[in-house]
Amino acid sequence: MKIIEGIQVLKGRGVEIPNVGRDDLPEFFREMGYKVGAEIGVYGGEFTEKFCRAGLKMHAIDPWVSFRDYQRRQSKCSALYEETKKRLKGYDCNIIRKTSTEAVKDFENESLDFVYIDGNHQIKYVIEDIFEWSFKIKKGGCISGHDYFYGRPNAGCLGMNHCRYAVDAYTSCYGIKDYYVIGRRKPKTEDEIRDRWRSWFWIKK
Repeated sequence: MKIIEGIQVLKGRGVEIPNVGRDDLPEFFREMGYKVGAEIGVYGGEFTEKFCRAGLKMHAIDPWVSFRDYQRRQSKCSALYEETKKRLKGYDCNIIRKTSTEAVKDFENESLDFVYIDGNHQIKYVIEDIFEWSFKIKKGGCISGHDYFYGRPNAGCLGMNHCRYAVDAYTSCYGIKDYYVIGRRKPKTEDEIRDRWRSWFWIKK
């Protein structure tokens, strides 16, 4: 089941769309008629490039700095920034070296078709990113992100990953009735597409 078919037939909070992964998102956004989006938390630009290859104009936002909640050395962060610049050169992509809360001020409300949030996964930052960037998305656009789980952090991050709790709490508080998780958590068949770290999204109404 592809994503558009999934949102047409599946309804509810935290509904799983089976047999798709986050690599299907760029094509989904293109099929939805989206043209311009932002990724929050870029790392080395690998996933940003997939959006660009789908013909989408991207804003790649990441501070690429070492800070209290992020254990990577500044030398590694700087190397990832250089890697991103090299990888995304030649694409229609605006690389913004700012924190999410700094960069969001540079965008007008309802100026983007979608956002993909993959920054700091502690609850304060996830909630803040969803709240602030939601204003920047047009009606009919998509708020989405990575790592829908609760548990040990991704490499380099301190504290727990709260993305699942943050998404569940936000959608409950703001009355978002339909949001989706890409890929079935279990069971996994031999030929089924399933990301280890699942993505989530909803369409702004």
